[in-house]
Amino acid sequence: MKRALKFFLVFAATTLVIFAAAGIPNYSAFKTLFSNTDGMREGYEYIESTYSLKALTEFIGEHPEYISVASFNVNDPDSGIFYSADTPRTQGALSNFFLLLEYERQVEHRLIDPELEVSIEDIEQYFLPQISENAHNSSIESLAAKSKDGNVTIDEAVSVMIETNGLAIADYLWFKLGEGNIQSTLENLELENTQPPLPFSGLYLAINPSVSDTTFFSRTNVIALAKRLREDGAFNSEMKESFRKKRLNLSFIEERDALKHFPQTTAREMAHLMAKLQKEELISTTVSKAVKEKMKWVFGGEAIKRSFSDYGAIYDNRMGMLSGIDFGTSIYDGHTSAQAVFFDKLPVAFFIHLSANHMQEDYQQRLIWDPALYETTIKEIERVH
Repeated sequence: MKRALKFFLVFAATTLVIFAAAGIPNYSAFKTLFSNTDGMREGYEYIESTYSLKALTEFIGEHPEYISVASFNVNDPDSGIFYSADTPRTQGALSNFFLLLEYERQVEHRLIDPELEVSIEDIEQYFLPQISENAHNSSIESLAAKSKDGNVTIDEAVSVMIETNGLAIADYLWFKLGEGNIQSTLENLELENTQPPLPFSGLYLAINPSVSDTTFFSRTNVIALAKRLREDGAFNSEMKESFRKKRLNLSFIEERDALKHFPQTTAREMAHLMAKLQKEELISTTVSKAVKEKMKWVFGGEAIKRSFSDYGAIYDNRMGMLSGIDFGTSIYDGHTSAQAVFFDKLPVAFFIHLSANHMQEDYQQRLIWDPALYETTIKEIERVH
């Protein structure tokens, strides 16, 4: 009993640190924590046995309901790991990949000028307090560092969006590129199980019971709410104040479950897009090169350079889900992999544990350059199934 109490107290303290780092005021963090005791217990039985990546592979093998993995050598796409690869998963900020793709397509066709000036103030209007606030603050700081007069180029804004997962930038870009253009590009990719991106502000307004009838959810309503936030100053101010005081007005478990309304995809389709991108066969050579370059933001780190000669990625982290798409060339044997990894619909306590220890990103990167982890993953999947 004492051990369980000690574990809960340590875990609670860790959670508070995470929420404080995410930009939630301390009082709000305490209030949020203690109104979510059910969520804080959900999945804690998995935590003590998953502090190593080897142990995590055991969890992966035993729980296909939570995990999808597609990982393969781009020169041998029919072999590799395809684990729950066709299970629909929430895209989250991975949908920014499609915004990036459409942006670079429009740049190539001179439909948009990469030097077009964008007001940081215009981006800020899409921000909802306490929703990915740490990522938002990072994105605004990065934009401000590039700006002399409150403006940046749209190309700079797109790069920051990929680096920080800034949701407000994504929404600005969604409206700038145009719904029809984004939809058309996805149709041309001939994806069977991947839905087009939606504005994040509209999604979070649509799942907030203080704002919307959450029993009725539609793409049309999501877009309408985002447009109203964009165009109606009084509504914008009202929503910002509401989110500042009550956030989503959902429990952790309800917030996690509401992600089912977000655009979905599969690990298989996303990994195959990464393979086509790496081979510079996605839309055009010019577009592929430009997209790859922006995804290589992560390649500046020393830890990455120790294991990769080339690497690009987009990651996401939100309640109940950790995910990533990447391509990389191992520095040890020279092979290049394309991947998509989804930890989705996770029990809340277990999600916080994985998030705090950055285990999903570590697992995904090592799956490319560490043959032992790759083989262990295959063995655990085959052992259980």
